[in-house]
Amino acid sequence: MSSTQTHQNPACPVCACKLTVKKGMRRNRLQTLQVFRCTECLRRFTGAAGKNKTYPLRLILETVSTFNLGYSLTETQRFMRRRYHREIPERTISSWLNEYRPLSTYSRLRLAGRKLFRPDILIRSHTFHHQQVYRFQLHRAKLELLTQRTAQSRAHNFADIASLKRYLASIETHFPHHLFQDTGHRSSKFPAELNPPITRKENHATRTAALVLPTSPNNKKRHETLQRFMLINDSVTLAVEVPVFLTKDDIGYYRSRGFDLEFDSAVITGHIDFLQIRNGHIHILDYKPEARKETHAHVQLTIYALALARRASLPLRLFKCGWFDEKDYFEFFPLQGVYRRRDSR
Repeated sequence: MSSTQTHQNPACPVCACKLTVKKGMRRNRLQTLQVFRCTECLRRFTGAAGKNKTYPLRLILETVSTFNLGYSLTETQRFMRRRYHREIPERTISSWLNEYRPLSTYSRLRLAGRKLFRPDILIRSHTFHHQQVYRFQLHRAKLELLTQRTAQSRAHNFADIASLKRYLASIETHFPHHLFQDTGHRSSKFPAELNPPITRKENHATRTAALVLPTSPNNKKRHETLQRFMLINDSVTLAVEVPVFLTKDDIGYYRSRGFDLEFDSAVITGHIDFLQIRNGHIHILDYKPEARKETHAHVQLTIYALALARRASLPLRLFKCGWFDEKDYFEFFPLQGVYRRRDSR
């Protein structure tokens, strides 16, 4: 293999060959792009996001996010000038907002959100040292607006939604953080046999990931980059990196009500990548590179759902879980993996 060829080079967009080599640079007015050549079909291409844009895609998406935080066009223009030293015309910002509106659906709630919270306090953030560093973030306006809407459409679940809000508030005040330091079991590695029916689809999450992930500065920042964009710009993501835990007493509670949980542990902990409310359900999502090859995600997500259901006093039937990458989205009801109806036993 040539010394200029690395496993990090993008695959050829024409023949999908992974044997590509670097072949110089291409410059435009505001950025420099790496050029690659395919060793099979000899096509030259640039692998960077936003290759046909005058402005870098990362700058464009940051501008869209700044506006959706609640800043006006003029304030957004001023903010980008101060932070990135770029003078972006307002008409250009407007064109970006229109272009990316299908993936920034919070624009429908933006005016209502501005009435509730100023842009600088719209998102609440806390950093927790739970063996690793996790940054819990909560979108305050979406929490209020989505829970109000859900309470109106499902009046009998109003108490449920209120309990979810109380749990998210408790994370910032009275929370047993020591459990995340002491426990030896994490949901992402916990051994269990579960077989819920799983459905594959493509949806908003896969399209968002395909757009946003190429703007991540490195692989370690993929989760953080995607989480920030979805938290600010979509209309359903309430919080990211939500800590949850499942105790031995919780497992006993589920078993006493007919659940088939063939595992035991004093405490199982985890952090939910994305917490959403949409279509009458609470969705727990996890970004997984190469989602199609994932074999443990359904176990991890089921434990998340069991844990959050207990912490927030919610029925498990309200939950849906899914994991995704840029191409695939896999979804299931966790209840179907841990509970069998009495008439089917």
